[in-house]
Amino acid sequence: VRGAEPGEPSMSFNGEPWHPQKNPIRIGFLPDAANAKLNEQAGRAQGNIKRIQEDPNLLKDAFLSTVPTTLFVLLPLFALLLKVAYLFKKRLYMEHLIVALHSHSFLCGALLAVLLLDAAAGWTEALPWLSNPIGWLEIALIAWMPIYLLVMQKRIYRQGWIMTLLKYGVLGTCYLVLVSFGAGISLL
Repeated sequence: VRGAEPGEPSMSFNGEPWHPQKNPIRIGFLPDAANAKLNEQAGRAQGNIKRIQEDPNLLKDAFLSTVPTTLFVLLPLFALLLKVAYLFKKRLYMEHLIVALHSHSFLCGALLAVLLLDAAAGWTEALPWLSNPIGWLEIALIAWMPIYLLVMQKRIYRQGWIMTLLKYGVLGTCYLVLVSFGAGISLL
């Protein structure tokens, strides 16, 4: 993205700034309706880029607002990952689904609390004696989220710490990639 005029965001295609009539996106094998839709989306993206440059918090807020929906959509997939990770535990898929539901409920509740604490810290910025402890509480809650999920996984599946940590790391990495991808797609 580069500016056609100072401060004006512009996308570039084929070495020229994008323009809906002068330099539209054209993909040869797509029908005209699909190319028109791509150009419509490019116009929206250009407007959104300008808004995000003016207020970077819009992107953060938009991304965080997509996470709960993404978590809900990926819930059955996480249960399937648990089923594969604990294949030899002879548990039903439904049991893994309940664990996944509990994990996601906890994450959504904790994210809500983090967002509320963040808002409270913003409201009390003028009072450092109040906003600083709120900020510490927010950091503590963010740190507690993965610890809680690890302890929960250890207690439910009753494996040793080494296997629990290994599976927690693999599941967490896979799921973080899926949530990021899902939230990114949802954000677009």
